[in-house]
Amino acid sequence: MNPFLEKMGYGPDDRVLITHIDDMGFCHAANVASLACLQGSASCASIIVNAPWFMEAVAMCAENDGLDVGVHLTLTSEYATYRWAALSSRDPTRGLVDQEGYLWHSSREAVKHISEAAAEGEMRTQIETALSSGLTITHIDTHMGTVVHPRYIRSYLALAREYGVPAFLPRITRERLDRMRQVDDTDAMLAAIEEVDRSEVPTLDEILIDTLVQLSDKSQFYRDLIDAIEPGLTHLLFHPAVDGEELSAITGTHASRNADYLAWQGTVLKDYISDAGIHLIGYRELQSAMAS
Repeated sequence: MNPFLEKMGYGPDDRVLITHIDDMGFCHAANVASLACLQGSASCASIIVNAPWFMEAVAMCAENDGLDVGVHLTLTSEYATYRWAALSSRDPTRGLVDQEGYLWHSSREAVKHISEAAAEGEMRTQIETALSSGLTITHIDTHMGTVVHPRYIRSYLALAREYGVPAFLPRITRERLDRMRQVDDTDAMLAAIEEVDRSEVPTLDEILIDTLVQLSDKSQFYRDLIDAIEPGLTHLLFHPAVDGEELSAITGTHASRNADYLAWQGTVLKDYISDAGIHLIGYRELQSAMAS
């Protein structure tokens, strides 16, 4: 079984689930929905620190003590006309920004242009900015998967150790990487992950990340995912936002994000998880276990 869950007192048949909001801070619609979901069925969230609505997310956390939030480490800015830049440097010679002065549109472009040192500096600046704002962060994770690329994963994990927070870290096999077809250097990725002591650092047995499906009602979609959860530690992520002119002007996934908001904003799914005998936790519990 997962050795970190064993350390936390769980047994081999226990199903432990994190219900995680991605992209808090990226716009007002996401912030409103994220807060409602954190007060509903979501256990935790991560915030894009360099996004335009970061300070509103900070204010929401200050006004609602005890929210389980982390830093959504970001080296990309994927939207056509709604962009954000690096915090550590906008000097084009550093490779962090494109010709328009913003972070790269895609992970592939980011990996091609951003050095390991520049990526680590930007990740550190985002974490420090979050802490300086008054946020108490419980974890770090990755926007569009970029910072867990083999080029950056050692820096990512080193920062997690330095700041004493768990990092989003799936248990990855060679077979799974081959199926994903998103990692150029499989050996480097596996080598970095194998350095992790799974009894001291939480690793995820399963990640449910393909949830931006175009459905107007996703309640049954999420029930089906929950029903299929197996023993171990599972991370289920989603992207809630309230639909409207702002959100639809930014992204074509506005209907899916609104459906996430509707599904997770009450306690229906939280109750469904409990009734299924699944243990619902956030990253705060993992952080506490790391310190024990």
